[in-house]
Amino acid sequence: MPLIERAARALAKAEHGTDDWNTLTPQDREQFKETAREVVKALRVPTPGMCLAGEHLLKKDRGLTVSISDVHDAWQNMVDEAVRLVPVSDG
Repeated sequence: MPLIERAARALAKAEHGTDDWNTLTPQDREQFKETAREVVKALRVPTPGMCLAGEHLLKKDRGLTVSISDVHDAWQNMVDEAVRLVPVSDG
């Protein structure tokens, strides 16, 4: 399931108090997806702490050669892909 749909379902559940996604109108589902897309866009710029955590995972735990700017750019590319209307792949 695409990230935006998972987020939209979570928003709907939080708002309605129950998991009633299948009973929502198509228009309501699209509104929740658009809201989710905007929330994810707001998360596009990672905090320095997020970049450090990513760098630690890739560099120290995985032994890769990366910099904080690599992690920053990778995060932004990942968010950009998440908010695309037609994802390249959900695999």
